Amino acid sequence: MTTSRKKLTLVLQILGTGVNSVAWRLPDSNAERLYDLDLFTEVAQRAEAAKIHSLFLSDGLTTSAHKPGGHFEPLTFLTALAARTQHIGLVATASTTYNEPFNLARQLASLDHLSRGRAGWNIVTSAWGEENFSRPPLSHPDRYRRAHDFVAAAIALWESWEPGARVIDREGGVNVDPSLVHQTNYASEHFRIAGPLNIDRAPQGKPFLFQAGSSLDGFKLGATYADAIFAAHPDEQDAVEFYQAFKSHVSDAGRDPASVKVVPGLYAIIGESSSHAQELAQQLAELGGAADFTAQRRNFEKAGFGETDLSDLDPDKPIPLDRLPDPATVQGRRSRYELYRKKALSGKHTLRDLVADFNASGSGHWAPIGSAAEIADQIEARVEAESADGFVLSAQHFQGYRLLTDTLVPELQRRGLFQTEYAGSTLRENVFGRPTDLP
Repeated sequence: MTTSRKKLTLVLQILGTGVNSVAWRLPDSNAERLYDLDLFTEVAQRAEAAKIHSLFLSDGLTTSAHKPGGHFEPLTFLTALAARTQHIGLVATASTTYNEPFNLARQLASLDHLSRGRAGWNIVTSAWGEENFSRPPLSHPDRYRRAHDFVAAAIALWESWEPGARVIDREGGVNVDPSLVHQTNYASEHFRIAGPLNIDRAPQGKPFLFQAGSSLDGFKLGATYADAIFAAHPDEQDAVEFYQAFKSHVSDAGRDPASVKVVPGLYAIIGESSSHAQELAQQLAELGGAADFTAQRRNFEKAGFGETDLSDLDPDKPIPLDRLPDPATVQGRRSRYELYRKKALSGKHTLRDLVADFNASGSGHWAPIGSAAEIADQIEARVEAESADGFVLSAQHFQGYRLLTDTLVPELQRRGLFQTEYAGSTLRENVFGRPTDLP
């Protein structure tokens, strides 16, 4: 297969023992070591040895006594990994709904300093979690209005220190040049922030900005601010259409479409061979089929299907079309609902099928099954179709992390699709190969 040989942007998402909700039950899952930093240091260092651009941590703010889950808080975890790595980027998910710009801007600037310019922020809004934050829930449009204000405020805070403001003139008794540090005086619908930020300008000026969300509101947020957008597109044609539409939004926002990477999720069941991958897929399917369907269905309803109650339906029949809410009325994860609504509209999938897909594939991401060569073939086809600039890689099972870094990435490098060395010293330089100062 002939391709343009453009170099992919690759990010490795660490999601505990694997993104599949039942992967912890596999005998080699390392589930007992979920909070062992040494275990994930090995994953991070393998990713760095493979020259993967960045680590990436998703996050959520909901929990329950029935399904408490549990993963490291991203900024804390990535700060620890910063001390154990040298080149790989460190992208933390943090919500604009239940944080404050000043605190988060300071935390991300701290990570950028401590990692010497490797910090990134995956910008998300939160559809749930209000019960733990003493705030009422926000509608979908309100979440994104707050998100626009939040990101603009954070950027203003990062810009409140100009380059060279820290002078260290011992003889003259000047530590900081006050003419190069400015009051932020940011005022918007949601925030009043005097500033300046109480930490020096970060090595990258601002962290590398991801944005997760592909509703129209998400499009606008990502097109305005992001360096990369993360979305779920299991169908190739949908991915092509999304790519074209998003790049058009970037252009409409007055930015160069090449300045924003489109990196959809790729949540693989990867094996040592094709037959091994199929065996793993069968094992995971059997474990998923034996799991508590009611709990899985509730998770799907809440996080993937617009908080629609489907408890009275026959799980082995398609969802009746009159039970599909209008996407405009969905206040939760609208883009994810639209993905599963499309599947439901086809009439080809039972409720049980959709629930299984959601809980296995990290809520609807592309989930190829195969050996490194087979998955590389599919990646190459998607690159040729112009559906992505790269991928957020994640494994459905724990041993898949090693197979991604040690077999898939070398195969992509062999085909000329991925870098064999880092381009610079910061995450932004490594992705774009250009100076890190803000434009």
